[in-house]
Amino acid sequence: MSKIKVENIVKTFNRHSRNANKVLKGVSFELPDSGLVCIFGKSGSGKTTLLNIIGGLEKADSGKVYIDGECTSGKTDKIRNAKIGFIFQNYYLEKGYTIAEIL
Repeated sequence: MSKIKVENIVKTFNRHSRNANKVLKGVSFELPDSGLVCIFGKSGSGKTTLLNIIGGLEKADSGKVYIDGECTSGKTDKIRNAKIGFIFQNYYLEKGYTIAEIL
C-alpha cells in the first residue's frame, strides 16, 4: 500500500472570473512507503498548491487524497495532522528552544 495517493486532483484559481487559472489538471500519483520524492517545476506550476492540498491546507475543486489508505476528505485537522506535517519555506522558530521542544 502506498503512503500517499492522489487521485485526479483539479484546482483552479479565480474559477468564476475571466482570469481563471487551472493550475492542477487531473493530477494522480502514488508515493511509496519509503524513499525520497522530489516535486519540481516552473514557478506558478502548482507545486505548493499540490502540497497544500495533500496537507489539507487548501481544498481541491475535485479529486481525492489518501494517506495510509484512508481518504482525507472530511477528516478533522487533528486526524490529518497526526499523519502529515510541514516545514514551510519561510518559517519562524522561537529562540531559546531546542528542535525537540518546538516539535
